[in-house]
Amino acid sequence: MLNNFALVNITELNPDSPTYYNNRAAALMMLKKTKDALNDCKRAISLDPTSIKAFLRCAKCNFLLGNLSEAERVYTQVLNMDPTSSQAKTEYLQLNQVKDYIQQAEIYLKNGQFPLTLNVIDRATTFLEEIPTKWKLMKGEALLEQKDYGSASQIAIDILRSDAQNSDAHVLRAQILYLEGDNNKAACHCQEALRCDPDNSKARVLLKKSKALESQKTAGNEAFQRKDYKEAYDIYSAALKIDPSNSSMMSKLYSNRSAVLIKLGKYTESLKDMDKALDLDPNFVKVLRRRADTFLKLERYEEAVQDLKAAVDLEGSNSEIRKELRNAERELKKSHRKDYYKILGVSKDASESEIKKAYRKLALQHHPDKNCGDSDAEIKFKEIGEAYAILGDPAKKQRYDSGVDLDGINGQTNFDVDPNLFFQMFMGAEMPNMGGSRGGHGFPFGSFSSQGFPRQRSSFHSHSHGGHGTHQFHFG
Repeated sequence: MLNNFALVNITELNPDSPTYYNNRAAALMMLKKTKDALNDCKRAISLDPTSIKAFLRCAKCNFLLGNLSEAERVYTQVLNMDPTSSQAKTEYLQLNQVKDYIQQAEIYLKNGQFPLTLNVIDRATTFLEEIPTKWKLMKGEALLEQKDYGSASQIAIDILRSDAQNSDAHVLRAQILYLEGDNNKAACHCQEALRCDPDNSKARVLLKKSKALESQKTAGNEAFQRKDYKEAYDIYSAALKIDPSNSSMMSKLYSNRSAVLIKLGKYTESLKDMDKALDLDPNFVKVLRRRADTFLKLERYEEAVQDLKAAVDLEGSNSEIRKELRNAERELKKSHRKDYYKILGVSKDASESEIKKAYRKLALQHHPDKNCGDSDAEIKFKEIGEAYAILGDPAKKQRYDSGVDLDGINGQTNFDVDPNLFFQMFMGAEMPNMGGSRGGHGFPFGSFSSQGFPRQRSSFHSHSHGGHGTHQFHFG
């Protein structure tokens, strides 16, 4: 094979010899320097317009470089000069096969058959050394429609590196940025595309959409920041109508509107928007975390755990998400126990006095002496006493709230004090008879102190509704 020095200097032996240019073109083609070979072919033809070899190499070089129209013209010229040329016939058939592939690709692309588009373009390019820019743009558009933004973006960038004035490449890059949610950069590429080609309609339409979406999103964010949630909701709703086909931006807008709905206390509607956001972008971790938090507020603990597990799968290194998952799992575990707050009808942040007040009211309402023969009231009364035994004791309440497994939680209680005891502790010994005939004032216990607490004894005598018994109560 000729070295580069020989290739440069061979024509210096006779600069007007078509044979030398023809031979150097052949060598350059072997070295894959097809553009240089094409120049030598053209020089050889200009020196000898009858050289079939020069024409064949010129046609082949154009073919390899993707200049199909020029290659077809030269092959036709060769066959006119020598209709029996088997090389010209073979290569001309290959040329037509490639043209058929590209025509198919155009049809597939127009019909939305993107995998087939990519397939036939790849088959066509196996014949060539250099892919025509038009084919690259077709491939980039097909990749874009398949949401392979990385590969599509690389094609656009490669084209712009070699031809910064390519309007269609600017549009391709703008489309990718637009679908990724970067409206400002998308608008910049659209403006550059219009500078290169003022008649580029795609660029004009995309520029209008990107500016409108960015303007609405910014206005919605500003309204949210100043806590004007009604206006923010209206703005995001209007933005959602601009371009429903932009799934990435729609997902972000649904996410933003869901945050507004949470601020408005509309949790169910907020969940619907978060569902839509995740349908469009299943890997939207921010929305997974927000939906999990909303599920926790609605006491839908299993769903909260599922969302946070999905978030951990996506961002396993995020310690905050792992912490949120542990908390949700703890809340799920706690939800399987009796809810003493619900039994007393108080919130989880109720104060000590609110808990006591709720207990007094419910114990009086459901006391067996007031509901003779009502087994449901008796069960309720016991549950109320059980709840107060935990929530009325700061240490036990703290352990209950933290989710620590306790004796007396998880559905069964082990304390031996009759719920009447707690009732008497609050109501005192001066309460009127509630219908019973048990010692003192109609209650199952004996004397009480002036503060309403039972006097300290080793035992209290009482009888249940089915008979008499003794309950041991030890003060610590």
